[in-house]
Amino acid sequence: MPTSEDAPSTELLQKILPSMLEKVAVSGWTEPNYLKTLEACKIDHARAALSFPDGHASILQAYLLKSRETLKDDLAALDLDAMRIREKVTSGVNLWLTGLSEHHLASRKALDWITARPLGPLPMTEFVWSIADAIWTGIGDTSTGFTYVSKRTTLSAVIGSTLTVWRQNDEAAWKAFLDRRIENVMAFEKFKAKFRFPLPA
Repeated sequence: MPTSEDAPSTELLQKILPSMLEKVAVSGWTEPNYLKTLEACKIDHARAALSFPDGHASILQAYLLKSRETLKDDLAALDLDAMRIREKVTSGVNLWLTGLSEHHLASRKALDWITARPLGPLPMTEFVWSIADAIWTGIGDTSTGFTYVSKRTTLSAVIGSTLTVWRQNDEAAWKAFLDRRIENVMAFEKFKAKFRFPLPA
């Protein structure tokens, strides 16, 4: 997965991305669209290659990772102390999906692109896990070990199922679905909490 050290230039990304998103919403994340974007933005191909070594694939990854960083900033701006855990987690998923919805078609095609490449540089499962981790970490979770993994695995499943409804571009529908999924998860967590396995002698 790309890191901050090999991420494309933020300045160049900000210049290219608006034009790129318009094109991919119509005809997908393709190399021709990437090249047309460079021409439209009057950016030298050699310069762009330094920041986007894999062309359209590099921009696509940078766009999705940017959504994660925006999510972190949005979570930090919330009054988390006044919210319950359920509200915090739900708000995190809402913030991320609402951000993706600003360019729904482009975002949907980006997610489809990484889903179709499970062995690529940004696998869908790892990306969704990183979103779940950003939410739990952003709301102040300090768990470790099994609990750390369990929370993120469960939230990843919630995000994954909610994405199938989000694809329809019906905000009311996916938000209602998310609320039901979170409610189910919280009920299960309360059920688990009632049981304590005996420690080995």
